[in-house]
Amino acid sequence: MTKDLVTPPSSTRRPLAPRRPLARVLAACTTVVLVIALGAVPAHADYYSGGVGTTRFTVRYGAVNDNWIGYFNTGRINWNNTSNTNISITRTTSTSVNRVITAGRYTENWYGIYSPSGTRANRSFSIRINARRLAEDSGSNMSAWCRSTSLHEFGHALSLADNPNTTRLSVMKHSRDRTRITPYAYDTAEVRRIY
Repeated sequence: MTKDLVTPPSSTRRPLAPRRPLARVLAACTTVVLVIALGAVPAHADYYSGGVGTTRFTVRYGAVNDNWIGYFNTGRINWNNTSNTNISITRTTSTSVNRVITAGRYTENWYGIYSPSGTRANRSFSIRINARRLAEDSGSNMSAWCRSTSLHEFGHALSLADNPNTTRLSVMKHSRDRTRITPYAYDTAEVRRIY
């Protein structure tokens, strides 16, 4: 006589046995261990895993005019001037550097886009700022919006996510004051927390 390997219809199935207390204790202990282990790595609603693995890195500017060099410098230098963050974003002209920021008149509707590649320890990225869209939406504040967008995109390189889960002010929020060209206290606190 062989056993039937077909599952019986639901009306003839026996209900599952209740979990034993030991099994519940083991499941709870496993959950606690996982929570503690996962909490040891920088994982937070405001953490962006596409950032560079350090607050000290070099960036190359794409082929842009002096106005854009000024906008990029403002974003870069204003991060560098934050307190107790150890941020140092330097500029180079070396084409061997694979961390690039540039601007152009793109047909898409974003203001800026950060595209990372590689591992966190060996991160490269491309930042593109959309001059067309900024010109359309900024009114008389074009210069400030370009600086603010550069600052925001460098925030991604520093592992900050878009639209952080906070009621505090942040340059990473899409609803921010786009004339703001320096990081808020929340932004610098997040960089310190992550690094």
